Amino acid sequence: MTEANKRQSPIKVCAAVIYHQNKILITLRPMDKKLGGYWEFPGGKIEGQESPEEALKRELQEELDIEIDVGELVETVHHSYDWGNVVILAYGCRWTAGEIKHLEVADHCWVAAEKLQDYNILAADQPIIQKIQEQLP
Repeated sequence: MTEANKRQSPIKVCAAVIYHQNKILITLRPMDKKLGGYWEFPGGKIEGQESPEEALKRELQEELDIEIDVGELVETVHHSYDWGNVVILAYGCRWTAGEIKHLEVADHCWVAAEKLQDYNILAADQPIIQKIQEQLP
């Protein structure tokens, strides 16, 4: 990591862990975006004075055209990429309205928690997967 990356404030990101019919929603990053081709929990950057909950609701509307209720914080992840640092706040969420559309994602998939490792998921999301799997019965 470069000295500039060490000094730079981390990018604050929120992620939704949405359970539906005993599966979890993941989305595929478009190839033309940074880290394209990787799967991730849906969400995005927290903008301005938004709360993480407000950012999650906005991001899911923009990316998938769905509405969610945001629940408890599942995990906080600090991750360093070669281009900079991120802090991810992952929340358990409930899908409340809308049909999933691929507005800003390449694809989506509903995956059983124990099968999440079968997908090429972003390195920064791995601690979230670990936390989810630790809570499995």
